[in-house]
Amino acid sequence: MIRRLLVVGALLVAAVAGIVHLAAAPADPPATFARDVAPILYRKCVSCHRPGEAAPMSLLSYTDARPYARAIKDKVTARQMPPWFADPGVGEFANDPRLTDKEIATIASWTDGGSPQGDASKMPPAPHFTEGWQLGEPDYVVNLPEVKIPATGADIFPTPSITMGTMGAVGAGNDRWIRAIEIRPGNRDVAHHAVIFSTSVNLMGGNPISADGLFDVLGVWAVGTPPTVYPDGEGRWIRKGQTLRTNLHYHPNGTEQTDKIRIGFYYGKGDLKKEVAAGLLGNLAFMIPPNTPNHEIRSTFAVDQDVTLVSLFPHMHLRGKDMTITAFLPGGREKTLLRVPSYDFNWQLFYYPKTSVKLPRGTRLELVSHYDNSAGNKRNPNPSATVRFGESSNDEMNFGMYEFTSDAGVSPAPSTDHTHMDALAMSFAPGTALRVDVPFTANRPAPFVFYAPKSGEARNYIATQGARIGVAAIQNLAWTGNAFQFQTGVLGVAGGNGQFDVSGTVDASGAVHGRMERRVPANSGTFEFTGAINK
Repeated sequence: MIRRLLVVGALLVAAVAGIVHLAAAPADPPATFARDVAPILYRKCVSCHRPGEAAPMSLLSYTDARPYARAIKDKVTARQMPPWFADPGVGEFANDPRLTDKEIATIASWTDGGSPQGDASKMPPAPHFTEGWQLGEPDYVVNLPEVKIPATGADIFPTPSITMGTMGAVGAGNDRWIRAIEIRPGNRDVAHHAVIFSTSVNLMGGNPISADGLFDVLGVWAVGTPPTVYPDGEGRWIRKGQTLRTNLHYHPNGTEQTDKIRIGFYYGKGDLKKEVAAGLLGNLAFMIPPNTPNHEIRSTFAVDQDVTLVSLFPHMHLRGKDMTITAFLPGGREKTLLRVPSYDFNWQLFYYPKTSVKLPRGTRLELVSHYDNSAGNKRNPNPSATVRFGESSNDEMNFGMYEFTSDAGVSPAPSTDHTHMDALAMSFAPGTALRVDVPFTANRPAPFVFYAPKSGEARNYIATQGARIGVAAIQNLAWTGNAFQFQTGVLGVAGGNGQFDVSGTVDASGAVHGRMERRVPANSGTFEFTGAINK
């Protein structure tokens, strides 16, 4: 008994000593700028928050940051800064700049504690930036012609072209591949965006497309868009004599202005391991009704070869609300690649997947976007307007660009409307999609996919310029044995616009024979078609 009491007593003494020790443990020292906050700002903020960049104030020093301490806390706790709009529950991205919960708590603690500087000797070394270029001095610089922006009037959209062979030597006159590209406007008060295309096709006459039918954006500048930097060993070719087209956007601000944009190219080292190409989900033939708070636009793209995703780039204008890009993979698996639940036109961001995303041939990419054309949208310039596609900010766009590399070789294989539509038919369950060619014009049959299941929603997929795929409803679909009939509309196909009655049969081998009779405009043509059902 005495021994037991001694043991209990010893345990009580140890417990009390532990409590005293815990009570005496020093609290974490107050957060200071030098030791705690500056490292966060240097990692996540000062690429923009420094002199000469897009952000309104510098955060490089304590003197710079201290007056904005409360605003910094408010923005980071609300997760408005650093800017990032991807749904955190969908995918992981290598360029995600968001602060961790611990970093946010550190900044909040510093602000609430009076925002002290702390021991200046604890300051980390300031990041090194080459003056004027975020990526350092380029290997080659192109200076675009000076643009004059009037004091008032409509937005202007200059489109100067660049012929690389006459703008100076590119790699001593040889073709070179680039690992990065940086676009720098000189007057950010009036510059809204600058886009560089590796082609000279006019956007309003059909998307800028490369020879193989791909929408090919080479580089983008807008507020919040960092320079384009490709993964190690990956990049784009710049060819001797190649023509690059630009799409620039300026808005008058009340006084006459000028601007001169510079484009910096950074050469890759050694052999190019993977050439980066670009495809486009998008829709040009839309109409957003007035006073509509949640108008939906859908578009589709079919992957016609095995590829690996490099980046995603959503683009809408002032009425854009949200955008989701989903991949429907062969075999029926579905994967959401990107969801932007609260789109902000003021920030044009690329999203680079953190881990490899494979898109095999026969993958169907679906883009679903919503637009707020109501008075409830504070950015809406005119809720009573019917809105269509256009380059002005007051018009709208519906693009989801994606960059990719080939899994089969250094460069992607050439693509056509037909290869994309063949791949699209593969993306549906066997026996539900009719892949046909309709000869609206004698020399260029138009490729279609009629998704016509025996039950459920049916759709008509139409190949349009630039590997875009339009989507129209199929109405009154009826199957009688191996015979089918329905009504559908066609828009954006040479010689084929209108409303049609469609009928045909599928024989035992899977061959399809049918006809499209145009009823709007009335009696304006009947077109016989052939094709096959997907198996």
